[in-house]
Amino acid sequence: MEFMNMKASTHPMENAFHCLENSEHISVLKAILGDYGSIRFLERLKREIPFDKLGLNFPEYNSLTPYLIEFYISTSLSLFRLWIRKEKDLSSEELCKLVDNLYTNGITTYSKKL
Repeated sequence: MEFMNMKASTHPMENAFHCLENSEHISVLKAILGDYGSIRFLERLKREIPFDKLGLNFPEYNSLTPYLIEFYISTSLSLFRLWIRKEKDLSSEELCKLVDNLYTNGITTYSKKL
């Protein structure tokens, strides 16, 4: 219930990460989202994500829109899976900031720093 006492973020993904920071169910998520997890679960999870709450400003009737949404959701889930596999080595805020920066500025911003 610690999550309930936290100030809600304006970013839905950050709220999800906060929820999982001290989750008792993290081992279940590791199993389901891990290398031997269920692809069906991931596909269902993608279908259950409320796109209107993500703040994406994609055109409704454009042939590219489904591809843009798939890129956004798949990339986010992939980074989330990596975060879980790496034992949440970043704070949820750091991960959310990284994801947001990658979407906003791309990966080249980070490759120059390495």
